[in-house]
Amino acid sequence: MPALLAVIALGGWTFAIVAGLIALGATAEFARVWLAPDRPWRTLAPLAPMLCAPAVVVAGAHASERFLLAGAVLALLFLAAGHLRTDAFGPRKTLRVMGWAIVYPGIVFATVVLTRDLEQGRDWLLLLVLTTFTVDTGAYATGSLIGRRPLAPAISPRKTLEGALGGLAGGLLAVGVLAPLLGLGLNAGAIVALGLGLGVAAQAGDLLESWMKRRAGVKDSSGLLPGHGGLLDRLDSIAGVAPVVYLVANFG
Repeated sequence: MPALLAVIALGGWTFAIVAGLIALGATAEFARVWLAPDRPWRTLAPLAPMLCAPAVVVAGAHASERFLLAGAVLALLFLAAGHLRTDAFGPRKTLRVMGWAIVYPGIVFATVVLTRDLEQGRDWLLLLVLTTFTVDTGAYATGSLIGRRPLAPAISPRKTLEGALGGLAGGLLAVGVLAPLLGLGLNAGAIVALGLGLGVAAQAGDLLESWMKRRAGVKDSSGLLPGHGGLLDRLDSIAGVAPVVYLVANFG
């Protein structure tokens, strides 16, 4: 957490490059989960140029928002080629996976960089990170203590409806405390709406990654972080929250 807060405070290219490197690692995990979950990492070596594309989108967003547009166009091309009835452009599954990798973790994580570049970007990013942490903690604590009714048993059997409500309460609490403290200029109605919205978004991001792992038949996205899984396992909730915070901070 101290290292994360230090990078957030620095902002600029330092933050953008660190975010790009994280996106590169997350992209490698994404590709391995879908393409080679039981094979050594070196089997991804031929995909190295494509694996760099999401990282370029993320870091490049600091220079211009047009990197997101370029990423969207590239993702559409990959996805279109991956759904053709021919392998003339390469293995279709690989093309589809790389197309979605540019969207997630590429374009989705790029919104974190764009948020940091806003006038009050540091404060909005602190809200993003700390609210996500509070939602996750609230959901876990409540679910562990009183969780009884499954939330989405086909996706994540251990998640409960009570835990989800605890996560929403955590989102409300975090935004209610942090928005005035950081001077974000939100009225009471906006605080409630944003708190609930981020609570839903964080848990939706978590469920999306759980669905991905269940569909691919893996327990964790990688073993990069001992005891915690991989980068995608740690960033799943942030992936849900980041676009929402960016849209609210930039257009709200």
